[in-house]
Amino acid sequence: MFIRMKQHIKGQLSQGLSPRGCSRAVATALTVGVFPILGISTLLNTACAHLWRLNQPIVQSLNWICGPLKIALIFPFLRLGEFLFQAEPFNLSLAEFSRRFYADSAATMMEFGWTFVHATTGWLCCVPAIYLALDYTMHALVRRWKPTPA
Repeated sequence: MFIRMKQHIKGQLSQGLSPRGCSRAVATALTVGVFPILGISTLLNTACAHLWRLNQPIVQSLNWICGPLKIALIFPFLRLGEFLFQAEPFNLSLAEFSRRFYADSAATMMEFGWTFVHATTGWLCCVPAIYLALDYTMHALVRRWKPTPA
């Protein structure tokens, strides 16, 4: 049993370490890591890494590192979604919204359901550009750092 567990953990640590795999892992982690609804990006990144056989440690560590960036991008994604839906602007501070969300998540989801739809729509509109820019940049950097055979 421990041998199988050790093999599984070793497989997760070494999976997706090619230059292409690393660039895809970084691009996916950072793109999904800024998903504008708090608490969802870890599950989404885990699912994406499993589905596309990306390196889980790279994906999860970058997901957690980009937490402050996620907070900073919530309102830009929300404003883009509101613009696309031609909706009234959301007029609650992030601190007050977070307090309500963590106090009673279900009630907050019911009260601000369309706000989540607007923010998610804004994020979805930006995903292709974010992912492609990160993937292209990271692939070029990883190839440049690739060690030359002796």
